[in-house]
Amino acid sequence: MSARERIAGNVANYVDERTGSAKWLKKTLTKVFPDHWSFMLGEVVLYSFIILLLSGTFLTFWFDPSMREVEYEGSYEPLSGLKMSAAYASTLHISFDVRGGLLMRQIHHWAALIFMAAMVAHLMRVFFTGAFRKPREFNWIIGVGLLTLGIVEGFLGYSLPDDLLSGTGIRIAEAIIQALPVVGSYLAYFVFGGAFPGEVFIQRIYTVHILLIPGIFLALITAHLMLVWYQKHTQYPGPGRTEKNVVGYPLMPVYMAKAGGFF
Repeated sequence: MSARERIAGNVANYVDERTGSAKWLKKTLTKVFPDHWSFMLGEVVLYSFIILLLSGTFLTFWFDPSMREVEYEGSYEPLSGLKMSAAYASTLHISFDVRGGLLMRQIHHWAALIFMAAMVAHLMRVFFTGAFRKPREFNWIIGVGLLTLGIVEGFLGYSLPDDLLSGTGIRIAEAIIQALPVVGSYLAYFVFGGAFPGEVFIQRIYTVHILLIPGIFLALITAHLMLVWYQKHTQYPGPGRTEKNVVGYPLMPVYMAKAGGFF
C-alpha cells in the first residue's frame, strides 16, 4: 500500500469512526436507478437550474437594477448619446463591452427555455404514467409548484432589461393586476410604487428574481429529491419489476458516469 493510499484510508477511517458514514455511503452508492431515457428529464431540469444559477450570478456582476435616466456612452454606436434607464444601459454594456457577456446572456436564456421545456416533459411523464398517485402526491404538488414558479421567474427575468419587450410585458401585467376586483388599483399602485411605470419596479423584481424565487426553488428541489430518494423511483412495467423494487443500474459507477457525462 502506497503512502497516499494509507493516508486516504486513515482519513476515511477517522471520519467513519465519528460519523458512521461508511454504512450510509455504501447504501447510497448502490442505490438503483431505472434504466429508461425518460428518467433523464428530471436531470435535465436539475442541470439547467445549475447553469441558470451560475450564468445568472455572472450577469449580476454588471447589471444595474435601476430606472434612473442615464446617457448611453457604450460601444453600440446606434444608441450612443441617447437617454435610457440604467438597467437598459447595463444590459447593453454586458452585451457589447463585457468579454463573453452576450454569450453568457444567451446561455442564461437557453438554459431557462430548456429548464421549462424539460420540466413540462417531466411532469407529462409523471401524469400520463400515473406516477403522481399515492404515496407520491406531495412530489406532484411540488412539481406543479416549481412549474408555476418557473413561469413567474421567467417573466421577471424578461422584465429586467427594461427594453421594449420588457415594457410591453410589464404593461400587460399591470393591466391584469388592475383588473382584479376591488383591490386591483391599490395593488398596482403598491407594486409599481406609484403610477405606472414608477421608479422602483426594476429594483423590486430584481430582488425577487435573484434571491426570493431561486431560494424557494432550491428548497423545493431539495424536498423533491429527498422524497424521490425516500420513496424510490417509479418504473415502467416489465419482467422482475414490482411495486417494491427498482430494476436498473446502481448509482456508482454506472448511473453516475451516465449522468456526469450527460451534464
